[in-house]
Amino acid sequence: MTAVLPERGPDRAAFIAEGASAEVYRIGDGLVLKLFHEGIEGGIIEREFAAARTIQATGLPVARAVERRAVGGRQGIVYTEIEGRDLLRHIRSRPDEALWAMREMVRLQHRIHQQQVPLMRSRKAILAEEIELGPVGGALRDAALARLDQLVEGDRLSHGDLHPANLIVTRDGLTVIDWSRAARAAPAADVVRTEMLLRFGPGQSDSRIKGWGRDMAGRHYLRTYQQLSGLEDEALAAWRPLVALAWLKHRAPGRDAAFERYLDDALAQAGLPARGG
Repeated sequence: MTAVLPERGPDRAAFIAEGASAEVYRIGDGLVLKLFHEGIEGGIIEREFAAARTIQATGLPVARAVERRAVGGRQGIVYTEIEGRDLLRHIRSRPDEALWAMREMVRLQHRIHQQQVPLMRSRKAILAEEIELGPVGGALRDAALARLDQLVEGDRLSHGDLHPANLIVTRDGLTVIDWSRAARAAPAADVVRTEMLLRFGPGQSDSRIKGWGRDMAGRHYLRTYQQLSGLEDEALAAWRPLVALAWLKHRAPGRDAAFERYLDDALAQAGLPARGG
């Protein structure tokens, strides 16, 4: 039996966090409510709920989706509460554990990529839509979509937004949260997405020192994942420009000049047209 909530909405005193699409509230009985903002389409919420049910069936360390819930005229999903702080805060408070954190993140991501989910939505389809609707010029857009169509996707589970803030440190190890971008994909597509988030994600200064540190973290992450999985450089190079182009549609500001250089290098390495060319 789940907790009872007032029709007007949850108690603001129970607020935990807020993201781009939803707020999270503690509602008692070991449960939290992810309450989506007004305007979020019902189909997106239903897809997240269905994906959560599929993912929890794999046995991965995730919050369990209990039910969908409407509160105060807004739609939400009730999840089991995961107690702990996110990995990013853990690293900031315990910098001596940064290497441990990276190894554990990589091990868990590799475990995610071993799960077969042939019925989940396609990462290629998501990337294609984002490239089509994003700020990508005609010639480059057409070439990128043609290249994307040639790549083999496979049926492996991908998180789509895996970074330290989406990992919770619990007594039993790391737990993964926020599966809203989950899809079936080639592991390399998910790996380059995490690399970009580590190096160019939001919330960080553009200072050279911090930028250098983030670049080092991104490269160390790639080496660690490749050593564990055997993933080849060629696979990463094939997916990197396409994932980066798709990110242009919704990327928040952060190290913009460095990201543009990264994207231009990825396009050149893949033999795709230059931006604006």
